Amino acid sequence: MSRPMGRHPVRFAWFAALALALALPQAARAADIRVHREVLKNGLVLQVVERHALPIVTVQLGVRAGTALDPPGAAGTAHLVAELLTEGTATRSANDIAGAIEFVGGRLGTEAEADFARATVTILKRDLDTGLTLLADVVRHPAFAPAEVARVKKEVLGGIEADEDEPAKVAGKAFDAALFGKHPYAHPSEGDKDTVPGIDAKALETFHDRYYVPEDAVLSFVGDVTVAEGRKLAKKYFGDWARTRVTFPAATPAPAPRGLDLTRIDRPVTQANVVMGNLGLKRTDPDFYPAVVMNYILGGGGFASRMVSAVREKQGLAYSIGSGFVARADPGSFEVQFQTRNAAANQAIRAVLKELNRIRDTPVTEQELADAKANLIGGFPLRIDTNAETADLLTFIAMYGLGTSYFTDYVDRVRAVTVADVQRVAKKYLHPEDMVWVVVANQAEADVTVP
Repeated sequence: MSRPMGRHPVRFAWFAALALALALPQAARAADIRVHREVLKNGLVLQVVERHALPIVTVQLGVRAGTALDPPGAAGTAHLVAELLTEGTATRSANDIAGAIEFVGGRLGTEAEADFARATVTILKRDLDTGLTLLADVVRHPAFAPAEVARVKKEVLGGIEADEDEPAKVAGKAFDAALFGKHPYAHPSEGDKDTVPGIDAKALETFHDRYYVPEDAVLSFVGDVTVAEGRKLAKKYFGDWARTRVTFPAATPAPAPRGLDLTRIDRPVTQANVVMGNLGLKRTDPDFYPAVVMNYILGGGGFASRMVSAVREKQGLAYSIGSGFVARADPGSFEVQFQTRNAAANQAIRAVLKELNRIRDTPVTEQELADAKANLIGGFPLRIDTNAETADLLTFIAMYGLGTSYFTDYVDRVRAVTVADVQRVAKKYLHPEDMVWVVVANQAEADVTVP
């Protein structure tokens, strides 16, 4: 039932390209979303978005218990905790939980991201009490039975081993390790083959008891439910959840790369997998919106982006290529990812560097800017098209303190970006001379060199 974790070959949210004529009506629908927010006595944040077209409700609980909080030497702890929530509680077995949610045709899942974890149930309104009973039980009373812990650890280790056969994942993990150094963002969310075996049930219980608390947690209802109903249910199932203040450990800041840091990983492959980039920005940074627009033009806009045009279409060097910012609570990364023939790796890298320098040194055109803004604004409602997507975004907004006006702020701030803003953030956040490069390839054929 828990959603599988892992790094995708390209981790960025690509926005669908929509016609300019659709942009403003779509954006208007996004702006129509009304979020009710209040804080319960135990510190739990309640958010409700009413959608009464269908008798379905998604409820999501988000807690500040992400993988960045893994204890030193125990990478994978937060991921294991999230995976094991649905594998048995003090009063229900894993089969009991699965049977109960399947009987009413609902879905129950859990996930740990870098900065937070979440548990989600989607269910018919008539069965909402059943869904909340299960959601509250798995979040508040997980058993971490040794047999289940051993089984899930075995599954996680199997996934880690399988990742070794996927060059894109090998490249991504190596890039994070090289870029973030001693910062927790450096380690894979699921841990690694050296850390996972040493995580026992007691360690999972300790992590859960420390971080799965109502203080600053967020409970979001989206769908056929009123604010009054949401408040009543929140108090019924989470009102007696004892308030506990949490002191979060300070993370070691990641140092910015100086010069080019090249990691070569030899694999018997025909395609070189390349990740290159530098430190980016926090999600709360005011430059986030200009950076999104800049990146859309550069490499985030699919076939509309400069990188696809220059590297794929004009030179035929890569079938897929893209760039993006992974913005988090602490500065994340700016990354360019692509695959190319081993023998073409040097040529493709230099083509990417050329585009990085071009957007830094020369202002984008007014047409490029207008097209990027129209597509970003027009595509925004696609991110909140379903109750589950809206619930995900509500947790995201709460965890990063973006405010319930986010649905209008996004459109307004993207629309306000200027040509000068694009060049300013390009100069500030793109550093082609100071980057981490990771190349997973047949190294004898690729023979990547630093210019």
